[in-house]
Amino acid sequence: MTRRRTVLTASTGTLLWLAGCGGRGSDPTPTVESNPTPATDIPSGPYWYTHPQSTGNRFLSGATDLRNTEPIRFAVDGRPVWLVAHPAPRGSYWTVVTAEGTATRFQVYDGAISDETRLPQQIPGRPPVVADGDTEPELLDHPSIMSQNAGQMMTSGEGMSRRLFVAENGDLVVDGDDRSRLPIDAPPDIRPAAIGDGTYVVYGDVTGRYGHGALGDTLEPSSLVVVDPTGPEVVARTVLDAPLVFEGLQPLVADLDGDGEPEIVTTIADSENGARIAIYSPAGERIATGPVYGPGWRHQLTVAPFGPDGTTELAAVLKPHVTHTLEYYRLEDGDLNVRATVDGVSSHTYGSRNLDGGVAADLDDDGTVELLVPTTDRRRLVAVVRTSSDAQIQWEWELDDQLTSNLTGVGLDDSGVAVGAATAEDVFVWSA
Repeated sequence: MTRRRTVLTASTGTLLWLAGCGGRGSDPTPTVESNPTPATDIPSGPYWYTHPQSTGNRFLSGATDLRNTEPIRFAVDGRPVWLVAHPAPRGSYWTVVTAEGTATRFQVYDGAISDETRLPQQIPGRPPVVADGDTEPELLDHPSIMSQNAGQMMTSGEGMSRRLFVAENGDLVVDGDDRSRLPIDAPPDIRPAAIGDGTYVVYGDVTGRYGHGALGDTLEPSSLVVVDPTGPEVVARTVLDAPLVFEGLQPLVADLDGDGEPEIVTTIADSENGARIAIYSPAGERIATGPVYGPGWRHQLTVAPFGPDGTTELAAVLKPHVTHTLEYYRLEDGDLNVRATVDGVSSHTYGSRNLDGGVAADLDDDGTVELLVPTTDRRRLVAVVRTSSDAQIQWEWELDDQLTSNLTGVGLDDSGVAVGAATAEDVFVWSA
């Protein structure tokens, strides 16, 4: 049974309301808790996530030749499921959280582990966030009212940090000096993403009308909500009519068409037609919709200058549990088309809430961006590169066992990058 729907009707893919315009049948003013639980002191940023960018984009700038590099390989106490990469005074830090919630930070420098620190126990299932301010890096705590399997996003502005997360009743909580709630009726595992202009986008309006269950349960969002946490206020809300839903946990924000303004990348789906990529503006307007090939999911991964001429494209995987096809999309003049494909990859495990199944960067210092993504058996990582007419696997790394964690990375001080992944037995970090 799903929770009560806050919004009951709206036209398919249209903007429901803008701040100050009404139209929901309820007061859009956020609720402020009359006797709020004091917000935990929030460590200062910058903040680091299981994906390289707060926008949800899994792209690293910089370039390093890692192709023939031997990885630093080490074990942890338990089965690694989450990796957070962040800068260290020398080299990089890797915070590893296991399926049991055990958390450890490792410093990787000069081809070895130079430091190891046990961290506070984490709640399994929730993606960790690291605060890396003026003192030693630390993991953010999980507020007691935070929804099961939800993720949190940190924002800074007006001299303070605010924490955004979904509460157990589906409200979006803005947690800073006080605690405010925006009633968006979100599913219990939703994660906000930064748009880049001080606003954030999150999925809302939970529904059980789409029973695919590829992402951990059969509850999916049916609205796209843009919020300004400084108000806080909802500034745009777009609701899909039945039978459509947004099939995802976090939107991806990037400039996909090269006009200098961000777009919001989503996956929409219905039981009859399956899933397709849909692109929205920060005002909630549908810009373009990609092709659909029947029932199944499309896993949006990253936006980067993949094109052979450096043109920005979106990498997504068509049916990562069945078809295993990597697709490269290009948005031109309002049309979203697949420009290249590669078979034999699987960026996601059915039922998992870990959607960070790929990372993009120039990993062999050849001036082009590769996508690092698991193979169908998830025992190897392959670097895929776009060619003048298609795409191909350029090289690969053996893992000796199945991937159990997200793929992520971090930019280094010398403009290089480090990337990492984990199996049940080992964590691998490639760094040069």
